[in-house]
Amino acid sequence: MVPVTLTNAAEYRLAEHDVIEWLRSQPLDLSELNARIAATLRAERLAQLGTLQRLAARGKLAAALAWIEDFLASGEPLVVFARHVEVQQAVLRRFPAALHLLGADSLADRDAAIQAFQDPQGPTLIVGATRVAAQGITLTRASNVAFLELEWTPAIHDQAEDRCHRIGQRDAVTAWYLLAADTIDETMARLIQSKRAIVAAVTDGRVLDSDSLIQAVVRELRDGRPFGHLRVVAGDAGPGGGRRRAASA
Repeated sequence: MVPVTLTNAAEYRLAEHDVIEWLRSQPLDLSELNARIAATLRAERLAQLGTLQRLAARGKLAAALAWIEDFLASGEPLVVFARHVEVQQAVLRRFPAALHLLGADSLADRDAAIQAFQDPQGPTLIVGATRVAAQGITLTRASNVAFLELEWTPAIHDQAEDRCHRIGQRDAVTAWYLLAADTIDETMARLIQSKRAIVAAVTDGRVLDSDSLIQAVVRELRDGRPFGHLRVVAGDAGPGGGRRRAASA
């Protein structure tokens, strides 16, 4: 995890305060409500949390772009995943030579981008929409993958990491998660890691009770649990420790 600072901290804090107050005005457990009302509130919760996600993504964008630029200076190929279109486009504006796998791209264009990236002489950066490029493709030229935003399920991140961690990969794969410290990013990252542990426990034959990730984030925001697990070192957004996975071949 690479902690980075926000450029829009005041805007984010104001929105966070409003979202938390709204969440506290609603019941935590929606299961006992009328089905239609519960569905409406779930959708509104997701929209409110999405607002915080977008603000965090916008606020950490400058640091994320600087991190990518520093990484590319090493000459190593890099796969970057982002969730929102505005973040994807911002990366491509900063790195116009980068390849991309986005929702607006045709299947033919995506195939061409994959082939160009896999070419040892091709561009060293490819940008993917997480829900578009997380499955069914091979990007083993890179052994580093960076996430600029988080999704709501650990499986999506695991699948995205696996684009590099496939048969033919000779290096250990490192996954870098660029997170805005003291924001919803931090809560989600911690809970996603917890979900991974639960999945592992179930695989081992032990069943553990667990709320959905959205429900868990709502609970922590409502309870006002402090962040503070991530620390930006001297404002440096340069490469730090990532999540490593052994080579698959």
